Amino acid sequence: MWVAVYIAPNQKIAAILKQLLELEGILVKLKQSKSEIQEERNVEVLVTELETEEAIEVINNALQRF
Repeated sequence: MWVAVYIAPNQKIAAILKQLLELEGILVKLKQSKSEIQEERNVEVLVTELETEEAIEVINNALQRF
């Protein structure tokens, strides 16, 4: 089962997080919201249920650096 671990405000940030998670060996899917306006489309970062805790830790560490 896939679980949303973060909702990115745009595709660029979601892609960066996806890359970081994949470097850690975590499977990742991105799912865009269905907003009509491209700039307002949030992107869900999804990982497998078993990797949820590890993914949240990787994301938190990455966001602290910014």
